[in-house]
Amino acid sequence: MFITIRQVEANGKNLFQVEEDAEILFRAQTPWANIRAPLHIENLRKLIFTDVDGNEAFHTTYSVLENTMEEISQYKYLFGTSAQLMKYQVIGRGGQALGAFYTQIDGIFASQMIIEYRQRIYNCYNRALGKTYVVSVFDGERQIAQISKPLDVWDRLDVFYLHLDEAYRHMLPILSFFTVYVDALKFNRPGWIAGSSVEKSWSYTFDRNNDKYDPDWVSRTFGREAAWHLEELLQQPQKRLAQAGSGLKNRRWIRGIMLAGGLIFILLAAVLGWRLLRPTDPLPPQDFVDEMQAHGYGVQSGAPNEIDGGWQLAYAAEKGECRIWYLSFASVSQARQFFLQAKNRLLEESAGAYKQSSVDFPQGEKYTLNVNDSYTVVSRIENTVILSIVPDCYQDGVQDILRGLGY
Repeated sequence: MFITIRQVEANGKNLFQVEEDAEILFRAQTPWANIRAPLHIENLRKLIFTDVDGNEAFHTTYSVLENTMEEISQYKYLFGTSAQLMKYQVIGRGGQALGAFYTQIDGIFASQMIIEYRQRIYNCYNRALGKTYVVSVFDGERQIAQISKPLDVWDRLDVFYLHLDEAYRHMLPILSFFTVYVDALKFNRPGWIAGSSVEKSWSYTFDRNNDKYDPDWVSRTFGREAAWHLEELLQQPQKRLAQAGSGLKNRRWIRGIMLAGGLIFILLAAVLGWRLLRPTDPLPPQDFVDEMQAHGYGVQSGAPNEIDGGWQLAYAAEKGECRIWYLSFASVSQARQFFLQAKNRLLEESAGAYKQSSVDFPQGEKYTLNVNDSYTVVSRIENTVILSIVPDCYQDGVQDILRGLGY
């Protein structure tokens, strides 16, 4: 079966509907307001899933204590014990506990999302493929579903496509709710109000579970027509499809473009894999000072005024219109929290069309944003963060400096 999970409201509230052949089957709502609180207390707010008439089927609860303890001890995977992060309990109609959603870290380069539902465990392997995000869902060794999402978004309205093995049709409600959880976890834009906008995004995931994604699963399970249809949907996000009308492109042309894109992706993945997966250590503060002075920058103690702190040590390197900050935190968790806060703050202040890219890797993460003739980069390695906001004419120079610093 083929299902569309579509976000239909993003201003003031996040509303979703689950559709099959243009018929609405379920509705869902996730928190919208931007609450910045320690220990992820904002996650106490519920995700709600209802039938088409508004009768609740599921909602989530979040244990601050349990999740905080797991985050503090997340590196226990180094000793053979899995860590369970961002765990949301799933509560059914009547208040009974039905299971949970969470991210499981099994080791270095090894993570997956988990659905616990009615005493069964379903492994969900997510992978970003440049312009597309996919989640492959398994019951034991058998793949039962694939969730697919285009990363380009119009008017901040996300859309997901769910292919579900007919033998598992009974899993449709919980898989649809899980998809809404994925959106809340990875694609939510808290507190944003905007009119017409375009988000252009690229993202790649590097993980030992990347091979769980089977590019032929949809074609093999549902037929080539279904695979072609999915390709067309992923290449043209929903608003662009509506503007373009109902005519289909020539399939040979699509396959040729996909083949060329696949070859380019393989080359890019090889280069990025070599650069990002090699062992990387955080840059010591004095090395940052020495390197920036060697590039002609003046360096002094200081941190960005626009973003709340929490850092132990901060340096600002400045030359002309270019400024690059180095921030060191007491823990990896604090550095990660700052990275997410900086990313969200920058996006809140953007308007209209913009281009963004993100990469996650075991030691950290990197995010770039081009908007309003400016270039922003936030890069984290372990407990250190480097942040720069410059006119886009200086983009190449800043990129070269950050490559030299290892960020």
